[in-house]
Amino acid sequence: MKKRLFSIALVLLPIISIADSGITIPKLGSNVINQSNVGGQARSSNKINATLFNKSDRANFPLQNALTTLNGLEPDHSSQTRSASDASLFNSISPSVVLIVNNDSLGSGTLVNKNGEILTNYHVVGDSKEVGVIFKPTKDMQKISKTDIRRGVVLKVDQISDLALIKVIDLPIGRIPTRLGDVSDIGVGIDVHAIGHPQGEAWSYTKGVVSQYRNDYIWETGQYKHQADVIQTQTPINPGNSGGPLLNNRGLLIGVNTFKGTESEGLNFAVSVEDVRKFLKRPSNRYAIAATSGHNSNTSAGNSKKCEVKETYRGQTADKVGDVIGYDSGCTGKTDLEVITPYDQSQAVFARLDRNLDGKVDAVYFSYKRDITKWDLSFWDMNYDGEWDMAGYHTNGEITPSRYVSYKEFVTATAEN
Repeated sequence: MKKRLFSIALVLLPIISIADSGITIPKLGSNVINQSNVGGQARSSNKINATLFNKSDRANFPLQNALTTLNGLEPDHSSQTRSASDASLFNSISPSVVLIVNNDSLGSGTLVNKNGEILTNYHVVGDSKEVGVIFKPTKDMQKISKTDIRRGVVLKVDQISDLALIKVIDLPIGRIPTRLGDVSDIGVGIDVHAIGHPQGEAWSYTKGVVSQYRNDYIWETGQYKHQADVIQTQTPINPGNSGGPLLNNRGLLIGVNTFKGTESEGLNFAVSVEDVRKFLKRPSNRYAIAATSGHNSNTSAGNSKKCEVKETYRGQTADKVGDVIGYDSGCTGKTDLEVITPYDQSQAVFARLDRNLDGKVDAVYFSYKRDITKWDLSFWDMNYDGEWDMAGYHTNGEITPSRYVSYKEFVTATAEN
């Protein structure tokens, strides 16, 4: 497994939180926590909200903010393809490649079935429940307008492999889904093709070759640590290509264009169709752990001051069963982390985190060895809805889990044991 880090602003582990009430800690050797005591708020496993287009959702739909972005789009120029066969591939596949509008940003996506489901990157949709989706106009050089925008509902996401699935309610007539290839269709040196919207240049075509196939590749964005099998290509891609298809000469989707290296030219990467197929089969969301610690490092080109963790208070827990120390870990001026050491030596030391600074616990770490440099277990509320989504296992003792499962899987496994 090769790990490559890019010079993109990073933020380490999701960080931290506070609540006045105590937390019931599992005994040594136990993997059970009474969630009803966390932050004084009952929690359960992740649920998907299937309600579409209620009044609240309509109000939050980002089309109004996105219209200014559409003004900068340029019509596609299909004549830029490099040969008759390339032109044929572009003309047959581009109608299934969509433009995704999310607030003030643009991305790409691919229609993958007749049900109106569109494959893209997680970082294109982010935490949005709905996005704008635009299909290629039927006439070349036709200007895109507000009436071309369709509502797309985000069905599920995979933060780890940076993938997302969107469903368009009113699929245009006559759009043919792009077929998925197989890992056997990928080989070093083969021609590959990309269609997307780099820098707002709508439905642009580029061509290159596969440079290498890399298993279990790790990369980081400013928010999350990702891992997937990736295809390394020299096919030019830029912001706006994200989420679009990487195709072989037969027009099969063999990857999703996702990121590019910042250390040198010609290093472009697409998540492999192998991970795409796994994602499409997976019944629910899969969440990643944030890439770096501290949600606000207070560092930039104009401000090089280093953020240092600051102790904010120290004392007893409200129920007087342990010592508590509060910290401002993100230099926000607010306490976002508490480390609690129970007096009962049979109980784990634990840390409570408030990553979004709303005053509620959204992550908890446990150290059964009562050593805050060696963690054993963690629980995560990834979308801040008051419900546990993930459980992390820290077999190496480090703050980043070595593996994680959905909270549902964790509860099931614990009940069986």
